[in-house]
Amino acid sequence: MAQEKIPPAGLHPRLVKALLDNLESSEDFRKQFQDSPEQALRSLGYTDPWQCLSLKAGQTLASPERIRAQRAKLETAVAGVQQYECPLADQEGY
Repeated sequence: MAQEKIPPAGLHPRLVKALLDNLESSEDFRKQFQDSPEQALRSLGYTDPWQCLSLKAGQTLASPERIRAQRAKLETAVAGVQQYECPLADQEGY
């Protein structure tokens, strides 16, 4: 049985603003985005999500009990899910 795919997390609002600013104003950036969205996002300062989830030196992982008690808050803080379709694709009616 194939495992269900999990959509990627949403982008930080500052990154979204920079992305849209560049897509509006720079033909070079638009080409870079079409050729390699990952490289284009990295050129704007995008960092891999796993870095945001790494513990800092000296920190310990919360206990299972604490995670269970704070579950809803943690899910809201960590998740920001997008759809599989790229919202930047040209869409009629917009």
